[in-house]
Amino acid sequence: MAFLDNSGDIILDAVLTDLGRERMAKGNFRITKFALGDDEIDYGLYNKNSPSGSAYYDLQILQTPVMEAFSDTNAGINYGLLTATTTNLLYLPSLKINNKALDGNVRPPSTHRGLYFIASTANNTLTKLAADSVTDQNATTSGQTSGRAILLEAGLNTTDILGTTANKKTYLVENNLIDKWYFVYYDNRFISSVLGPTGGAKFNNTDQANGVLTTQVSLKQAPRISTDLQLENYSAAKVQGIPDNVIYSESLEAQVPDTQNSIISGPRSTCLMLNVTMNPNLATEYVKYGAANTLLAGGAGAQLYDFIDTTLYVQGANTGIQAQIPLRLIKYKSG
Repeated sequence: MAFLDNSGDIILDAVLTDLGRERMAKGNFRITKFALGDDEIDYGLYNKNSPSGSAYYDLQILQTPVMEAFSDTNAGINYGLLTATTTNLLYLPSLKINNKALDGNVRPPSTHRGLYFIASTANNTLTKLAADSVTDQNATTSGQTSGRAILLEAGLNTTDILGTTANKKTYLVENNLIDKWYFVYYDNRFISSVLGPTGGAKFNNTDQANGVLTTQVSLKQAPRISTDLQLENYSAAKVQGIPDNVIYSESLEAQVPDTQNSIISGPRSTCLMLNVTMNPNLATEYVKYGAANTLLAGGAGAQLYDFIDTTLYVQGANTGIQAQIPLRLIKYKSG
């Protein structure tokens, strides 16, 4: 790894991946498309008060050293650029995990040390976790299609713009910043499938006159798809987002503020609920990639568990917004 000095002329540093070199050797290497990203850009260096004038506002950014190109396909671009027809955008959407206490239909799974617990259906794992005071009995069970789910919301996470229906239309809909679909990348060594919302799901604060949250969500297995992400051992599922209709309203705000239920402070676009199905044949993987016969830190009992820590990567199909979800796939062993 090294840095390139770009303080002078513009530098183009191109490195072929293993697949690219193979195709070049065979004589069928062709560039058919490309992507751009700004992973290494610190926009805080933009200085609109430069005494040298507007031509120098971005000088520090342009002269910041950048890393040499990577040959690994999964390390090329983590933050791709978004194509937008509007030239005066002030805000871009973000994707955040909602950890707030919601209603009884959908609640976030319990966390322990920042990890979302997915309990195996084997050996009564859910009950043992509750008895061990590691996490409560409402943790998410592998393959569960109702109850607890990992909830993510997309929208403009700013207090500058109220989350009204009009602002949603102006800042999100009219600027094509709505994600109707999401790609979920998961490690296929440990997870056999991803579950996402079925049709007709609801997430709003408008069905009830007092602004109380309404959620009606059931999950189903999301279709597996092929992508060019090329993360080793990772597969992808395509999950449908549902309208996030938690809105700001003066009449409702005095009863239940919109931000009491939503993790997004401004206009919201869509949301999605996720669960996963653990690979039922996990055995030696616990020893090789995780921990086996282990007491959990913070547990009150003497139960032993097998577990593997992994990560889900979620990406908006339209805007490219991203979120990472740390999971602990856990199975009760003995105690």
